[in-house]
Amino acid sequence: MGKEFTQDELEKRMDFVESMFVKYGAQPLEINEKQREKFGQRRIYKHEDSYYRVDHMQFQDDETPFIVISCTDDEKYASVGMLDDIDAIEADRTDEEIEKSVRYALGVEPYPEDYYLNK
Repeated sequence: MGKEFTQDELEKRMDFVESMFVKYGAQPLEINEKQREKFGQRRIYKHEDSYYRVDHMQFQDDETPFIVISCTDDEKYASVGMLDDIDAIEADRTDEEIEKSVRYALGVEPYPEDYYLNK
């Protein structure tokens, strides 16, 4: 059984990820405004030539939810919210662990070869 999170706690974790996007040079965009209003999607961020968004996923009710970072290099796909999931981080990870995952996802730092073995 994992740590339970309220929706407010999950929102704060995703806000933290978005603050890390900005810290590492990503710019918030308004290109998915309709999807944000209609489907509750979060804002898209552009870093270099790619578009990123954070969301969350919970696979089982009694398990810790995951913070999911999604990405695309196609502005049209980003504008309608169609991004590929590229990393999933347990929401109860420390801020330092989540920040490191954001650096990997943005390409600021390369993924270590054993990254997925240690998750």
